[in-house]
Amino acid sequence: MKRAMLWMLTWIVVWVVGAGVGWAQTRSSSRNLKIGFIDSLGVLYGTQEGQQEIARVEQFMQDRQKEYDSRVEELGKQQQQFQAQQRTLNPQTQAEMQRKLENEERELRRFQEDIQVEMNTRRDDLLGKVGEKIQGIINEYAQKQNFGAIFLRSEAQVYVAPSLDFTQEIIRLYNERNPVSEENSASTDAP
Repeated sequence: MKRAMLWMLTWIVVWVVGAGVGWAQTRSSSRNLKIGFIDSLGVLYGTQEGQQEIARVEQFMQDRQKEYDSRVEELGKQQQQFQAQQRTLNPQTQAEMQRKLENEERELRRFQEDIQVEMNTRRDDLLGKVGEKIQGIINEYAQKQNFGAIFLRSEAQVYVAPSLDFTQEIIRLYNERNPVSEENSASTDAP
């Protein structure tokens, strides 16, 4: 009986000491964990690929805006012409012109809606494509550098010490791993 009691007591002591060592190691390694912050828009706008893709989206918007403005101008001219001639037109011609103007207005609204849908799609594609790569780099960087947490910078943080902001490091790593070729860069500049 004494032997069983001694065996059990030894086992408990070994278990307590082992658990204490494990707990101490966990506490010491968690003391070395760091926290950091990243400006997600800063990373997107700071990477070469992000800049290139943003330029493409902006070029698309500029092209569509020109087309939209041209259509608005043409519709305005048609409306002015209709108002100037309205009193001299017979009722049938007046009704036809009114329908035509209404159709043009409807098409213009649809065009504007289509532009917005396409813009949202392109923006989402950009964020998905680049965002996935950024997330992988952040995860790898956090593990290698012993980060316990990396937070996205927002207006909610009144102050974050510059030493805790790792945005530029993530941009550097992203550009190293995802270089932009001159051909791709030149195609962005083309109309």
